[in-house]
Amino acid sequence: MNARQESKLSMYNAVLTHIEANPAITATVPAFATVATALRTVYNNIITAAQKEAQATAGITMDKAGTKTALCEEAANIAAAVFAFAMDANNHELKEQVNYPVSKLQQTKDELLVPLCNNIHAKATANIAALASFGITAGRLTAFQTTIDNYAALIPGPRNAVANRAAARATLTTLFKQADEMIKLQMDKLALQFKPVNSAFYSAFKTNRSIIDATSTSTMVKGKVVDMLTNLPVPSVAVQVVGQAYAATTNANGEYEVKIPVPGVYNLSYSNNGYNNKTENNINVSLGQVTTRNTQMAPL
Repeated sequence: MNARQESKLSMYNAVLTHIEANPAITATVPAFATVATALRTVYNNIITAAQKEAQATAGITMDKAGTKTALCEEAANIAAAVFAFAMDANNHELKEQVNYPVSKLQQTKDELLVPLCNNIHAKATANIAALASFGITAGRLTAFQTTIDNYAALIPGPRNAVANRAAARATLTTLFKQADEMIKLQMDKLALQFKPVNSAFYSAFKTNRSIIDATSTSTMVKGKVVDMLTNLPVPSVAVQVVGQAYAATTNANGEYEVKIPVPGVYNLSYSNNGYNNKTENNINVSLGQVTTRNTQMAPL
């Protein structure tokens, strides 16, 4: 949803709130009340489509990032054990084949990470009998293979998400057109019927009907998550708007952005496997504004 659409959505909400607060007046013009009911349905559909648009990539990116972190950490741990075994066995070739610290794995492209992890798995499997004293068991390798397979299944996700987001945007365009036509071609005309007897209601309708343009900036919450003890950035934190579909995940610098198309007061939750979960309440989100929310997380 772009800034102009967010402005329109805010106007729709203001108009509907005003109308629904005065049912006795709107009932005097049944056709107006009928259109208002239809507009409420379209408004709700816009909210649903906006959530799908926001969720299309955020949820998948979050799942993929979390799975990649787990995969890289376990791959590095198993590789380190095989490396130590290779050193003990004076097997320099094997040592070089598994020389992959977690930082190197994290930087590996998706298409290369899976075969690389499969190679680590294969080297460990080939030496499983000797690796028992190094902390590597058959059960652990089975779990490692499951993690590899799970990550491989997520790789196409972002590409598919782009298509889903495009579909959601097309739906939004159609819904906004419907809402605009309802207001311009029906409600604006029918509202004139209230002017002689219910002038205050009509004036308030016209005021709410005005579109206050947002800036070119999307309505959002952004910030940085750091470790409470070290003040270092915390990557792969799942940031979720409580009770909504809007979500994001922190990048390597601990930074995140959550687009929230409907202004209001929200609660944000932060979660990461290595930290205590955290929730921040009563965050005011204004139309066309970036609300900055930096936070600290306590390690487990």
